[in-house]
Amino acid sequence: MVKRFMVYEVQVDNEVKPCVVISPDELNAVLPYTMVAPITSRIRPLPYRVLLEMKGKDVQIALDQIRTRPKKDFLRKIGRLPDACHEQIVQVLKQLFEL
Repeated sequence: MVKRFMVYEVQVDNEVKPCVVISPDELNAVLPYTMVAPITSRIRPLPYRVLLEMKGKDVQIALDQIRTRPKKDFLRKIGRLPDACHEQIVQVLKQLFEL
């Protein structure tokens, strides 16, 4: 099952991109699609991005580019984000949606 804060290779716009699942597990369990945020190596000083290191490189989770993707587009699980990133993502999403 697709789980929140897991990183997958996802087919997006005819490209394979690393993405992190941001939708809650309750939705991931029953819906045929899920919400993801792409992970990019292009670092930009934007407020709705979370910086982290993956495979020895600095990358950002682009929470300003949230997408909904069908689960059939999930190609391969890469891993899980560090626990420290979970709270950062939640805080950025709260700011983004002014919750």
